[in-house]
Amino acid sequence: MVYWALALVALACNPGDRLIDLSGKIPRAIKTIDLLISVEPFYTRLYVYQPGFPDSTQSCCRNQPSSVLKLPVIDGRFCVRQSQPQMKWKLQIIGRPEDAA
Repeated sequence: MVYWALALVALACNPGDRLIDLSGKIPRAIKTIDLLISVEPFYTRLYVYQPGFPDSTQSCCRNQPSSVLKLPVIDGRFCVRQSQPQMKWKLQIIGRPEDAA
């Protein structure tokens, strides 16, 4: 029971962060994705990381309204943290020609 609880904690996002489940939208054979992220206002940032691995955090958008992050796909789930509480953001998976087969 204790091991199960520890495993569940390790697979979760940090408090206040949001879990995004893209597993149904990403084919199993895909190992990396390009994620187009748009933010409003442009000076805000969005941080994306693998559940249970906050050290894998990548940030977007460096004073631009949008940016592309290349992310490894483990199980299709990602944690997202906002730099500002009232900011708006959108995620879009970008297909790459080498992924189509």
